[in-house]
Order: sequence, then C-alpha cells, then structure tokens
Amino acid sequence: MILTAVCTAQQPVITLQQLWQEAEQNSRLIKVKQTALLSAEQGVTASRSSMLPDVEVSANVGYLGDGLLTDRNFKNSLHIDNPHFMNGFSASASQLVYGGGVVKNAVKAAETGRDIAALDLENERQSVRLMIASYYLDICRMHNQMAVLDDNLNLCNVLIANIKEMEKQGTALANDILRYELQCENIILSKRRVNDALSTLYRRIATATGREGANNFLPDTSLYSMPVEMLADSVWQNQTAANIAVQMAQGGVTLKEHELKIAKSGMLPKVALVAEDNFSGPITIEVPVIDKNFNYWFAGVGVNYNISSLYKSKRDIRKSEIELEVSKERHRLAVEQSGDEIFAAYTDLMTSQAEIETQAKNVELARRNYNVILSRYHNGLAAVTDMLDAANTKLDTELSLVNSKINLLHNYFRLNYLSGKL
Repeated sequence: MILTAVCTAQQPVITLQQLWQEAEQNSRLIKVKQTALLSAEQGVTASRSSMLPDVEVSANVGYLGDGLLTDRNFKNSLHIDNPHFMNGFSASASQLVYGGGVVKNAVKAAETGRDIAALDLENERQSVRLMIASYYLDICRMHNQMAVLDDNLNLCNVLIANIKEMEKQGTALANDILRYELQCENIILSKRRVNDALSTLYRRIATATGREGANNFLPDTSLYSMPVEMLADSVWQNQTAANIAVQMAQGGVTLKEHELKIAKSGMLPKVALVAEDNFSGPITIEVPVIDKNFNYWFAGVGVNYNISSLYKSKRDIRKSEIELEVSKERHRLAVEQSGDEIFAAYTDLMTSQAEIETQAKNVELARRNYNVILSRYHNGLAAVTDMLDAANTKLDTELSLVNSKINLLHNYFRLNYLSGKL
C-alpha cells in the first residue's frame, strides 16, 4: 500500500471502529439526542400517570367573625355572636372510566413520540458514523497523496542532480535545472496544502469524537481489504423500509392518527367514579350558627359533557385530519427519496467497482512499462527523464487505484447508512 510510505513511529494507528466507539461515548451531537430520548421517556411516564385516580385532600382552620343580620333594605340590623373557631376537612377521589379514548390515545401518542426520539437518536448515531468515515477516508486519501508527493520530490531531486552532472559535461543547460527546481517548489507547496488539509480533517474528527485536541494518527490500511457486499440493486431497494427517515415519517403518521382520535374524543362524554367526604364546623347555614361539627360523604358515578364541543371540536378535528394527510404525504415522499438515494448510492458503488478494475489494469501496465524503461536505462538505451516519467506514471496509477478503493468504501458506507445498517 502507498500509505505505508508515510507511517512514522510517533503517530499511532487508529482504526475506524475505534473512532466510532469514541464518538458513541463523547459526541455532543449524540448526547443531545440521548437527552431528548430521556425527555420523551419521561413524557410517556407522565402520560401514563393520567390513568391513575385523582385524589385531593384539603384541611383548614381559621377564625370565624361575628354575623350581621339586616332587612332587605339594609335596616333593622342585628349583631349575631358566632363561635370564632372554625375547621374544615375534605377528601375526594375520582377515577375516569370512559373518556372517549383521550387517555389511551394520549399515552399511545407519547409512546410514539418516544419511538420517534429513539429513531432520531439512531439516525444521529449513523450520521456521525458516516461523517467520521468520510473524514477518515479523506485522511487516507491525503496520506496517499503525501506519499506520492514525497516520491515525486525525491525523483525530482535525483533528476536535478543528474542534470547538474550533465551540465558539467556540457550536455545540459542551466535552464533545464531551473525548470526542475521550479517543479520541486511546486511539489513542496502541494505538500503544504495537503498538510493543512490533514490538520483540518484531524480537527474535525477530534470534534466529532470528543478527542482531546486534534491529535494526529495514522489510518489503518487494512480497511482497504474490508469485504464489500456487491448485492443487486433490488436487494438494496428492499431495504427502503429500514431507512430511518422513512421509519420516522411513519412514526409521524402514527402520531397524527392518535392526535386525531384525541380531537374526536372531545365530542364524547366523560364518565368517572367519584367519592367525597367532608368534615367541617361550625354549621354556618343556620342562624344563629350551630357550634358543632358536621360530616357527610357520598360516592357515585359522574358524567360530564361539554356541549360547546359540538361546534368547537369540529375545527380541531378538521385541523387534525389535514395534519394527518400532510404526514402521510411526507411518508410517501420519504419512501420515494430513500429509493432514489439508495439507487444513486448503488450506482456510485458500481462505478467505483468498475474504476477499481480499470485502475488495476492501469497499474499492471504502468509497472510493466516501468520495468521495461528501467531495463533500457540500465543498458544505456533510455534517458533518465524517461525513467523518471515511467516511475511517476507507476506511482500515479497506484495512487489512483487506492483512491478508487477509498471511493468504493465511501459509497458502501453511504449505502449502508441509507439502509439503516451502518
């Protein structure tokens, strides 16, 4: 592999799986979605609590002032002495037994919201993985390019040394040396650009994985030999339902269905079992006030119906019906887009595979050409420039082959991401 030419003892080799594991633990993008999932789970717990009975207890003590009794025209007032200590205690309980499905659908809506949050978390995980894989493969590409630039620089320096010897013998011009020195300077500038690009990539990976600083590392070249499943397009298209965006859109449809049922429940009566106990004193409904405690209780069935729902709920129901249709359209759109994206990624995968086959043939031809030129050079039948051109061609074709493998892996990772399997 070309990449081994730039390996140094100071830089550790980090695999893509290691970066994925670090991102799983440290990525802020993932932590945000994890917190959102915890919030959704609490929402489910809160909605389920509405299925429990409502119980209220109240107690009070206070000072009861004296009374004043008058005629209706506020004449003939009479002061009435009241007992001044008053107390009260009440307890009530109610259990909804029928609410038109409002509680059940509220719980199901919360559960659907939790499922959507879980899908959103998984989508974020896979998005981060794809992003890191893209950076990682770009680092592979940059290291390969740096290796080729180093080899070209070495060959350029060898050529300059040979031309200088030829200049001493009077068979070359100083202008030839200047031309290749300019080429060396251009190669050095290209190396600077590659180094700057690598620094940016390392920084982005550090941010995505939560690593301490933009620590440099060497990518694992065994990634190039990773098996790639070259499945038929129909097999990948069957994975459309597994696409997380499609699953989230389907969850949106389910959520709107529950919200529509909740809106319709507003037009139905509410039936509950109720019980209440009251203990208070003194008895103030008599004049003069009776200085005694009075306790009473009752239990039964309560029915509540909001008559205004007959003309108010229709608007809410119609709004929910429209939102449900919108969510269904979004689901159909997500299915179509997922199919198109999978097809495009599959086509790119096939193109990368064809490029690898072509580049492999080019490498074979370039190596054969290099061996022929090298043999002729040793026999004095080829100039040093011919040999260096052949060496550059061989290096370029080897770089193109490795880059084609990198493109194949990138398209394969993207295809797995679109299929919800990354």
